Amino acid sequence: MDHSATAASSTSTSSTFPTNRSKHILETETTDAQSATEDECAPFFVDMQSLSVGQLDHLRIVGLLPPLLPQSSTAAAARGGKAARLLGVQDDGPPRIELLDEEEGVITHDDEMCLDNHNHGQKGNNNGSVNSPSSIIDPYAIRLLRAAHTSYLTKALSNPLPRGFKSLDSSHPWMVYWCLHSLDLLGYFDYDDVDNDVGFGDALKDVEVLQKGHLLQRIVSTLDHCWTDVSLTFGADEVAKDVRLKQLFAEQGDKQLNLTQREEVVIVGGGFGGGPQQMPHCAPTYAAVLSLCIVASLGLEQRNSHPYHEAGKSAMDLITKRKSQLYAFFLTLREQQRGEGSEEDEGERIAFRMQHDGEIDVRAAYCILAPSYVLGLLNTKQTDDRNNDSINPLLSPSISRHIASCQTFEGGFGAEPYNEAHGGYTFCALAALRILDSVSMIDVNSLSSWLARRQMGYEGGFCGRTNKLVDGCYSFWQGGAVAVLDGWYNDETDDDDDAPGTTNELSFDEVMLQRYILLCAQDVNGGLRDKPSKPKDFYHSCYNLSGLSVAQHAVESWPPPPSTKTKVVGNNEKEVKKFNSLFGDVNVNVIGRTDPVVNIRVERVKFMLVQPF
Repeated sequence: MDHSATAASSTSTSSTFPTNRSKHILETETTDAQSATEDECAPFFVDMQSLSVGQLDHLRIVGLLPPLLPQSSTAAAARGGKAARLLGVQDDGPPRIELLDEEEGVITHDDEMCLDNHNHGQKGNNNGSVNSPSSIIDPYAIRLLRAAHTSYLTKALSNPLPRGFKSLDSSHPWMVYWCLHSLDLLGYFDYDDVDNDVGFGDALKDVEVLQKGHLLQRIVSTLDHCWTDVSLTFGADEVAKDVRLKQLFAEQGDKQLNLTQREEVVIVGGGFGGGPQQMPHCAPTYAAVLSLCIVASLGLEQRNSHPYHEAGKSAMDLITKRKSQLYAFFLTLREQQRGEGSEEDEGERIAFRMQHDGEIDVRAAYCILAPSYVLGLLNTKQTDDRNNDSINPLLSPSISRHIASCQTFEGGFGAEPYNEAHGGYTFCALAALRILDSVSMIDVNSLSSWLARRQMGYEGGFCGRTNKLVDGCYSFWQGGAVAVLDGWYNDETDDDDDAPGTTNELSFDEVMLQRYILLCAQDVNGGLRDKPSKPKDFYHSCYNLSGLSVAQHAVESWPPPPSTKTKVVGNNEKEVKKFNSLFGDVNVNVIGRTDPVVNIRVERVKFMLVQPF
């Protein structure tokens, strides 16, 4: 496969994408709901060239279409479809856009021509596709509303929330993660001016960078206040065998105490709660740790004088201070579950609770294993002072056995054994197994088939369960699961000479998914949503953008390999980027690559994996 991008034309919706609605043998309330959802999405899939001049101008004003500058918008917009018929304009070719040249005046370009030679774009082919993100102008290409989404997300992090958000009082770290990760994917914190320190460049830009650095510092402070210590009881033998527990106990207690003289010891562990002084819970702990990893990477990759650096240092100090306590807390959430004694049952299984005395489901396994992975808590062996090796308890095969037992007859995963298959639980189960390198324990073909059936044939987005409606958040929960599975399959077959050739392609229709996100999930005032009839929120903004990232970027090996570099130009090394087919305006829509297993940008994961914890 050619790793460069192709851009799907936005102008030929009716000929490029499916137009047939779902057909039902028997009409029920479920089929009525599906038909109603297709009805609300249908207007967003209109052929852009059939719109009136006023409608096209409105879409350009809100930013969904590229502006036509400086040519008269009426003349330029009226060259095709309904507008041409109404105004009597002859439609005899592609739209033409006039650009001002500083020296020679007006230059006219066809929409198929590259307008920015610095991006080395190539001419489009007959079906409207181009070979890489460049400045090819398509006046009907849908755009990601970057500025509107950025404004919506930054206001959530910078200003007090309305009183209606009191229902999310136990989700402080989640709201931070949803907004911070979304902004990171949008490139809000990217800082490329390596030649100038703050204070020596553009004054307005310096102020903006200082404000962003202050925001990152506040995020670290907020998450620090969500930490809660908790006393944990361990058997003395377990502490003696586990190097991390033993070290933590020594730091907190009498270093001369002989563990063999006691049956139990108390260690102060802890985790992040949903807010200040709330019980530690592995779900907000997942969100808090990933947020701290983002801030640490953003800050510590900058020079010491950069405004991000202090926030990055604070984040890394907090991670380093708390990670051993997190490890102890995670171990106390284990729950042994005996098998039923059948021939297929291989014995003991270990599940995890979400919190002490909380529910048991596969979310807990993922929310524990993902932070443990990025914090370096999953070393294969742990060696104590006596050179006795002990297997890391978080890598126990019993954990993989329990997760595998949650796969249903449909192929997906439920929260517990014998539950209904669900997109969120399926992602958590599969990602956890990928971290444990145990994907081969499950029925991969059945899972692949179930995931393939979750993409809606008309809307292009994903649903969460069988016979359910499309929902923007499953763009990541289901789309990300496909990316994880495809990546695992590629890695497994790379060294197999008899296996079919591997590709970087996703096994779902990535262009259809991008179309749904960009056309149906965007709120023109900023933020993303479930479907057109639903309101925007932080959660759906995060997972729509995460799904968009998965759909745009080609599948790569996991864990993320070291950066692949092209030739060196001066002192800068450019990283090779691989894209899937892209929908809409490729110059605006491409966002950062998210790690499909952990769901923070790949650069953040790579940074954390090389830290000397």
